[in-house]
Amino acid sequence: MSEGPDLPPIPSIGEVLGRKEHFIQKVTTVIRCKQCEGKYTRIFQNGDYTFKKLDNENCPECKKKTPSIIVEIYSEWINPKKEK
Repeated sequence: MSEGPDLPPIPSIGEVLGRKEHFIQKVTTVIRCKQCEGKYTRIFQNGDYTFKKLDNENCPECKKKTPSIIVEIYSEWINPKKEK
């Protein structure tokens, strides 16, 4: 029989989990204005959750305080060495 293909070594689980120590987590909230249906983002604040109704958010599209709703919350892992 022929020999199997040369595969790269599989990293240990410690190496994979240790990579997160070098990254910074950035959490973002996506908000939809009920008046103009525009979407905009801001940095996550404690107490944010999806479908939360916001009464006094400034919409950048309407330029006024209108009722809004949180439609999405997501996080990104950012490498501070690559961020400029």
